[in-house]
Amino acid sequence: MNISSELHSLIALRKKLISQIFFTLIILPAVSVTSAQNNTLYLMHSIPQVNQLNPAVRHPCKVYIGLPVISSIRLNTRNTGFGFHDAIHTGTGAQSDTYYLDIDQLDKKLRGMNYLLGNANIDLAGLGLEFGEWYFTLGISNHTSIQVAYPHDIVSLKDGNWDVNAGTALPVNLNRIGVNSTLWNSIGVSASKEFMDGLRIGARVKYINGMANVNTRKSAISLNTASDPITLDAEVNYKVNSSLPVTLGYGSNGLVNSVNFEPAMHNLIGNYIFNGNRGLAIDGGVVYDLDEATQISASFTDLGFIWWRGNVNNFTGEGKFVFQGIDLDQYMNNPGQNDLLDALQDSLLNAFHASTATNSYFTALPFNLYGGITREILPNLKAGAMTWIEINSMHVRPSLTLSLNFTPFDAFAATLSYTIMNNKINQIGTGLAFGNRGAQFYILTDNIPVRFTKDVSTSLIWPYNARMICLRFGLNLFFKCDDNEKGGSNRSRYSKSRMRDECAAYW
Repeated sequence: MNISSELHSLIALRKKLISQIFFTLIILPAVSVTSAQNNTLYLMHSIPQVNQLNPAVRHPCKVYIGLPVISSIRLNTRNTGFGFHDAIHTGTGAQSDTYYLDIDQLDKKLRGMNYLLGNANIDLAGLGLEFGEWYFTLGISNHTSIQVAYPHDIVSLKDGNWDVNAGTALPVNLNRIGVNSTLWNSIGVSASKEFMDGLRIGARVKYINGMANVNTRKSAISLNTASDPITLDAEVNYKVNSSLPVTLGYGSNGLVNSVNFEPAMHNLIGNYIFNGNRGLAIDGGVVYDLDEATQISASFTDLGFIWWRGNVNNFTGEGKFVFQGIDLDQYMNNPGQNDLLDALQDSLLNAFHASTATNSYFTALPFNLYGGITREILPNLKAGAMTWIEINSMHVRPSLTLSLNFTPFDAFAATLSYTIMNNKINQIGTGLAFGNRGAQFYILTDNIPVRFTKDVSTSLIWPYNARMICLRFGLNLFFKCDDNEKGGSNRSRYSKSRMRDECAAYW
């Protein structure tokens, strides 16, 4: 077996690896039930769920009731690195039903660190009440947050990362690649009050029940290729904490060699509710009427933690493996890439010394910062801007939204938003709310995909190049709205102001 054939095998192997990784990153957002509608929702005070983002905001009606599931379902998935068309192309002619990964295009699109994000939030109960000058809320919700971080260097797997001119391969560094996925329930109580003319302050305390978690605490991965003799050198040093009901298998050396997820489907109440995983979080916010046409505000949410004590496994491992040309030789007679990939995978698993412990650990909740400003430019029409900064496992992601908010009459509010997020500058969103007494239906999104493509082998429809798919909708019940409209505690300090609290934007 000569050097050129061995190099060809390594190049084919690396192409297979990167193709599988990026196809996974594309497919997962499309099939996951997973919240970036925060930007557009934050601009619409007629929807009581905005209080979840800023506890200083109060609804004009004295009583709000949120129905289980029906009042708020929030689904979102996004990929900050690339969209479908950035990475996937189909062939021509006889190959028109085959997908191809455009690695060169990916190399141009990816940033230093990229994210696959998914969120799902479902309100299980909600209540808002006015008592004198105070406004109180009670909320019970279920939350899912998924973050997969992957560096730009993942593209360096292409062509073995081989420098043709120099005849050498460059090292591939995949440090900080990892997952932070959490499922939790929260019970929150908030209170807000106007402490001085035009200034309302609110706060919320939340009790947290942690249901499940997988969290990469440390991730150091390096791949190096040498030319003489041909070798692929892999080295890994990692630590992963998890709270999942699984059964571990151990080898004769006492190290973990298998994970069985079947127990995760049994004893759901004990494993996910009464599991000893508890936490605490706080939210805070302010809203201030600067003058009769201008309003500013700021808030933070989910400053808190979860202490994971049930179903805990802490995986740590480090290892080094050299896949040599002589090992590749046995696959040359049947050079299927799948066979070669499986052989490498088995060799790596056998080489890395993985061990586990059951020590409890802490994780921080995904933390959010908001701020904004609105200005009434015409009767019933306001322009606004807001920013949202999310911090998850020390990864920081900012976004900016501009909006036009229109409330022609009390029973209807509409918002048109423009958002810079996910490393894209052309995301248009909208929000609609119908009704303000008795019942209200609302629907909103931060991004409206305008072009779709059909899967060449199935009936599935994919957004052509959107990096975000999101939707939030629900039905709320309101009571005792007339008193506020006749001069209750929700009036602005500026009696001649035409501003409506129910449709404000933030920055």
